Amino acid sequence: MNIVTGEATPAHRKTAIIVGVLFIVATAFLFIGEALYKPILGSPDYLEITYPNRTRVIVGILLEFICVLAIPLIPVFAFPVLKKHNEALAIGYIVFRALEGVMLIAVAEVNKLSLIGVSEEYLKGSADAAYSETIGASIQYATYWGDTSGLLYVLVFVVGALMFYTVLYQSRLVPRWMAAWGLIAAVMMLIAVLLGPFVEFSLAMELIVILPIALQEMVMAVWLVAKGFNPDALGSPSKGVSP
Repeated sequence: MNIVTGEATPAHRKTAIIVGVLFIVATAFLFIGEALYKPILGSPDYLEITYPNRTRVIVGILLEFICVLAIPLIPVFAFPVLKKHNEALAIGYIVFRALEGVMLIAVAEVNKLSLIGVSEEYLKGSADAAYSETIGASIQYATYWGDTSGLLYVLVFVVGALMFYTVLYQSRLVPRWMAAWGLIAAVMMLIAVLLGPFVEFSLAMELIVILPIALQEMVMAVWLVAKGFNPDALGSPSKGVSP
């Protein structure tokens, strides 16, 4: 009996590199963008400092927008490989990552940019200060739910991540320890976000929850770029054993 194994073709190698690079882009530009605008928009005095620092805020959000563009492309490029092992989960991964991108654009990015205008009107004094504060607070609250740390966004992200890492774990396209790491990190995020409305998390606690999945994605991305998918897992599952 001969075990039939797969073979890493140039197309498979190219797919692995593209997926790895997209993960790096999505994660890196998210953190870079947030590092620019978050100290301003997250400040208690954001109405006073957002408009004067609008260039920094806009650049940060545009960098984050690059992340938003990369997010739905990851499952699209990975689909030809993933579907051979679990087509339903591969399709589900596309749906949830697309929904993730739509939420960020339609809710988070637009809302954050609109705070520049609210800050401008507040500083001009053309609107009642209390009114500007109410509008700003409403925008911030709506942004929270659909932004990267919000309940709705994280739920969508986690469901997609669980689908993706389940396929990777079952198929052995990457080392199982790496896929298991992703599954555990995603579950950690899910537990944290469900506790969020009832427990106040410190910055340190938030980092403890976020860093495992961020680090896992970077390790996996480098692995895909450097080594690609496991060749033995690239054959059709129906070709398990032949006489």
